[in-house]
Amino acid sequence: MTVPFDGALRVDLEGQRARYECLRPGCPNRVEGPVCADDRVPDEDGELVRGGPTRVAQFIERVKDYHLTRHHPGEITQ
Repeated sequence: MTVPFDGALRVDLEGQRARYECLRPGCPNRVEGPVCADDRVPDEDGELVRGGPTRVAQFIERVKDYHLTRHHPGEITQ
């Protein structure tokens, strides 16, 4: 079966949640994320704070390159 897309980035309309799903045959790690604005992440002092929409935006910006570099080295990103 041929799939017209290599992956799908899903983001809710408010930018509060995102996840990347790889559709390449044989991918060892099909899903990256999900990342949610309400997720607690350590700040510079190690305290757990809400990641917020900024963390979701950073995930969106980097996830495809991260996934390809880690699981499909040598593929060209566009």
